[in-house]
Amino acid sequence: MNIPVSQGSLVSVIIPVKNGNDTLEACLRSVHRSYYTNYEVLVVDDHSTDDSAKTALRNNCQLISLTDGRGANAARNFGAGRARGDIFLFIDADIIIGRETILEIVESLDQGDVDAVVGIYTAKHRHESFVSQYKNLWVRYSYMKSPPAIDWLFGSISGIRRAAFEQLGGFNTDLLARHGHDDIELGKRFSLAQLSIRLNMDIEVEHLKQYTIASFLGNEFLRSFGFAQLATSLGETTASLRRGFANVSASFVLSTLLALLLLCAVVADIAGLIPRWSTYAVAGCYLLLNIRFLNYLEQVRGLFAMIVMIPFLFIDHLICFVGSMLGVLRGLVKKPHDS
Repeated sequence: MNIPVSQGSLVSVIIPVKNGNDTLEACLRSVHRSYYTNYEVLVVDDHSTDDSAKTALRNNCQLISLTDGRGANAARNFGAGRARGDIFLFIDADIIIGRETILEIVESLDQGDVDAVVGIYTAKHRHESFVSQYKNLWVRYSYMKSPPAIDWLFGSISGIRRAAFEQLGGFNTDLLARHGHDDIELGKRFSLAQLSIRLNMDIEVEHLKQYTIASFLGNEFLRSFGFAQLATSLGETTASLRRGFANVSASFVLSTLLALLLLCAVVADIAGLIPRWSTYAVAGCYLLLNIRFLNYLEQVRGLFAMIVMIPFLFIDHLICFVGSMLGVLRGLVKKPHDS
């Protein structure tokens, strides 16, 4: 039987929310089920127009209401400014943590050389649509393939020492969550300051976000735009082709280029401009480059689901190519702190 742990550092659980009432209550209930009991919960309501504030008050936490709607990073920083803990645990309002999550965060940071720790999505996802399953498993897989020592943070589940957070001045409030790079940028500053971030794959959380085809496409475009803009601003565009960027592997970056080449090959093939074997050759290279991820999908969801998800993978790569190219152009003319 697991026994609740009350001793140790005070952990400030900071949750930014913007019209997240549909998932906030489940998120807060998961926090209050924690075995680790020495924590406080701060919900920072970023000018929501739904019942998020009422839900927060109903679930035994400190509510901080903002009126300017400046985004998740501003909300996170504001919560950190009001927090009393020596450890900041940042989670999103659509995250369900495990009963042992806070304890695992504390134990990870108890190691003297660790300044921040990042968790991972669980393979479990209650929304059964193929697009939601694909997105969740892709994020999980990309983290599983990352090394333990990383140079990025994850707003969905990151534990940070207060001293390190304050040393770097917190999150960049000019960056927008919809671009997906709002939390990553702080991790890059951790690396520059020679502060350490560890990825702990034993720390698993469930992501409650449900995707439609439209929201998936929009998310992937904005995310690739933001990632590419930040990588370009930091001078890491070329390096991303060799070692990836944040949790995006080099194989994914190369796959976006190959997906475009495959699309062009198919069109040229149909038009009779190239021989059919060349199209098959490009398709074979594309599948070979992604075979490990496809094998992972098959292991987790089965052969049929894996086959159904292949079109999402291909579309994902095409959308990310377009977003990345535009992000690179934006990054060439914008500084890292510009949104």
